[in-house]
Amino acid sequence: MRITLLVAILLSINTYSQTGPGGIGNSTNNILWLKADGGAFIDAGSTQATHGQQVRQWRDNSGNNNHATQATAGNRPLFHANSANGHPGLRFTGDLFIDGPNLAIPSSSSYTYIIVFRDTATGLGGINDGNGHFILDRTTATNNLVSLKPVTGNFYAFQKRNNAGGGLGGPLSTTTINTNTKIIGMLRNYNVNYQIHYNNVAQATLAESDGTTTPPNPRIGRHATTTNGGLRGYINEFIIYNQVLNSAQLTVINNYLSAKYGLALGANDIYVQDNPGNGNYDFDVAGIGRIDASNIHNDAQGTGIVRILNPTNLGNNEFLIWGHDNGIAQSINTTDIPVGVESRFERVWRVNEVNSSGSAVNVGNIDMRWDLNGLGAITASDLRLLIDDNNNGVFSDDTPISGAIDLGGGIYEFQNIPGGAGGIRNNRRFTIGTANKTQTPLPITLLSFEANFNSSTNKVDLKWITSSELNNDFFTIERSKDAITWEEVLRTSGAGNSNLNVEYIEFDNNPYEGISYYRLKQTDFDGNFEYFNIVPVKVELMNKGEMSLFPNPLIRGEELKINLGNIKEEVLIVVRDVKGQEFFSKAVIHYENNQLIALPIDADIPAGLYIITASSENQIYSQKLLVK
Repeated sequence: MRITLLVAILLSINTYSQTGPGGIGNSTNNILWLKADGGAFIDAGSTQATHGQQVRQWRDNSGNNNHATQATAGNRPLFHANSANGHPGLRFTGDLFIDGPNLAIPSSSSYTYIIVFRDTATGLGGINDGNGHFILDRTTATNNLVSLKPVTGNFYAFQKRNNAGGGLGGPLSTTTINTNTKIIGMLRNYNVNYQIHYNNVAQATLAESDGTTTPPNPRIGRHATTTNGGLRGYINEFIIYNQVLNSAQLTVINNYLSAKYGLALGANDIYVQDNPGNGNYDFDVAGIGRIDASNIHNDAQGTGIVRILNPTNLGNNEFLIWGHDNGIAQSINTTDIPVGVESRFERVWRVNEVNSSGSAVNVGNIDMRWDLNGLGAITASDLRLLIDDNNNGVFSDDTPISGAIDLGGGIYEFQNIPGGAGGIRNNRRFTIGTANKTQTPLPITLLSFEANFNSSTNKVDLKWITSSELNNDFFTIERSKDAITWEEVLRTSGAGNSNLNVEYIEFDNNPYEGISYYRLKQTDFDGNFEYFNIVPVKVELMNKGEMSLFPNPLIRGEELKINLGNIKEEVLIVVRDVKGQEFFSKAVIHYENNQLIALPIDADIPAGLYIITASSENQIYSQKLLVK
């Protein structure tokens, strides 16, 4: 059985596909891709930050592991859950910043920086100085420089400097500083020019003859050395390429960012399916397009599972851009389906196939690939591409397209899809379905996994829901104090095979005190298994009765006496150190009122502080013990 989290749809394993932002680039040229919804952690990469928490690591989504980090707690930016169009951002307050690593971009290389941010207050500097509230700078104040800052005149400036310390300066925006969310692009076209773009408009250029200029390790949110010399506001996304993106690629990536963060572009704002009136197809936006023969992009996938490539008639100033409505990516819709289809994805995609002025065009036939990794057993002949031919918002009256080809690695392709009648056209919706939901169910079966501390019972409540199961033997709950070393808490039988929602509820009756971590493991009848997401839980145990320890402090080798007061229950006594490692346990089958429980404390036990817990069906007692 392959269960995959609803939010964790895997990217294609085909390394040649364009899986970068908006379907532009891949790990060979997209060197850095930081996005607040792509992993912002309070630690070294295991615990996702929640609203208001400090961010220690900002995960790189480019595939190059160029994570940004901040080791100093007092300088860490804050995670903000909703800073733009329902999407999170990192909040900066002047002296907060996070540093990227060495980008390994050669000194004679072109590059493209794109940053989405909102500044709420600004301090101005000059184009040739270190004053002002820097949005982007370098980690070390050496010669080479790629910075973004507000400058006198109320403009944004792309400040640059070469390796020898020359060429200080740079182009300025013509749009004045404002408190809106915005997209700024900074490009170096080696030996040609520097460019600054604002919301997809090239606003200024400056001749480039600086020679060797190595992009430095980026300091995100503040000046390299000046205390409080940084951004007051939010950064949502930061992208770097080791080349100049052409104008077609810039248009696609700006439309991706525009749809995601709900902002208007100054030029070529051609993807309008993100508008509420069109259904808010804001998610995983990607596209292909062409400005002219020298500015073309004809293969894109982006963060989603749909890849479009090989257009047969992509003309000048023509684009095909698509996104989805964030519906459930599993085949659960059994009502709005045409004859010959048993179920389809709840998720629906919609396209704009237009020129740069927004008029409908036909880019010709296309190939469409679907990355269906994690969706269980698939027979290619069962797959059906559904296109809303008459654009009425339903699929039940349309003709399904068959003929999918299995390319291996979980990738399936529909080839030569027409661009006219019965095919992909401007404003049309599409999705995928199955002609045999038993043989090809297309499930993403784990809908949720939750772990929460219940202060009224002093237990951790564990709950998960599956929508379908195939050959599922059992589930295991594991826990850890550090998200590295795991131990089994419990296991429970699975449903075997099921196409219905199944809810599981279990409990950890003896949780660790403090912060610990839980994860779910699923095992098939054949022994294959799979792990799912890690959930942190903070446990604050409450004593619901008297617990006495003596002697306390205790000398190693002495016997510890425990009294739990006036109860009559079966109890379990556990001795752990402060890291959660268990040293001793003893079950008392029936505890009588004021009974003394004797625990021998080994003479070899390390000196230090220990936590003694006594738990019964209804109560938990916890007390600290100092061992000398």
